[in-house]
Amino acid sequence: MKNKKTLKIKLIALFIMLTMLMPLSLACGEDPAGSGSAAGNTTAGEPAGEETTPAPTPEPTPPPPPTDPPTTEPPTEPFVLDESLSYFDQIYSELEWRGLSGGVLAFNAANADNDGKPDESGLMRRFGANNTRREEMTPEEIGDGVPFSVAYRVWTSKDMDNFWEAGYSSAFARDLETNEDDLVVGVVWIRGRRLEESDDFDADEPADFYLAIKTETDNWASEGEVQPQGRQSAEEEWEKIIWTGRVVNEEAQSSRLGFNIYMGYGIQEFEIGGMVAWVFPSTPDNERAAMRIHF
Repeated sequence: MKNKKTLKIKLIALFIMLTMLMPLSLACGEDPAGSGSAAGNTTAGEPAGEETTPAPTPEPTPPPPPTDPPTTEPPTEPFVLDESLSYFDQIYSELEWRGLSGGVLAFNAANADNDGKPDESGLMRRFGANNTRREEMTPEEIGDGVPFSVAYRVWTSKDMDNFWEAGYSSAFARDLETNEDDLVVGVVWIRGRRLEESDDFDADEPADFYLAIKTETDNWASEGEVQPQGRQSAEEEWEKIIWTGRVVNEEAQSSRLGFNIYMGYGIQEFEIGGMVAWVFPSTPDNERAAMRIHF
């Protein structure tokens, strides 16, 4: 009996000892998968407790660089005149060589003597004189060495209170599709001399003139940003002037615009030929080409 009682006591003591040692054994083992504070922070399919590298955030796609306006390089080779072309075509081909495009003839140049086609005579006869007198020149008076064939002599006979009170001008053709900021580019050949002394000018002063594009739309206030700008002096020999201007107002009718050569600087005489101009749209290429004409 004593042995059985002693065995029973030993078994109870052993059970108590195992019960006390079990928490210590569990504390020394590994945590079960998915337990602890890291639970729920892993990506599905990845080992528990393993750090994951997030996918890199793509850099923002930079906006495309602004498209530069088309560029035209200034011509490097000299312009070669094609003498087989008509005078108008010769001038227009030079403006194209300079980088201009899309021009429409600014003046009415139709000539009944030329089956209604534009020509020099049709255009030049439409220029009118204001406080000046004019007469057509003969080929012998025009002389050799110039590409045009029609010219007029225009002169003043007295001083004017204002230089714009005497001049030579023409309205633009009707029904042109003009827009504000359109460019106007043309050519005039001119030579001049002072005829005599007046109250305001000495006899040895040069013959002076002034170019402008005027319109009644703004009560004649604007001058069309014409270059060369301001008062100019004519040489005694033919000089070719390429001039540029601009449509500075929205015009209800293109014929409200007019090109003017003001001459009210005393008693003087001019010979004017080869007049022609085109209206060009204001594009980056045309603007650059027009700017290079004078700068």
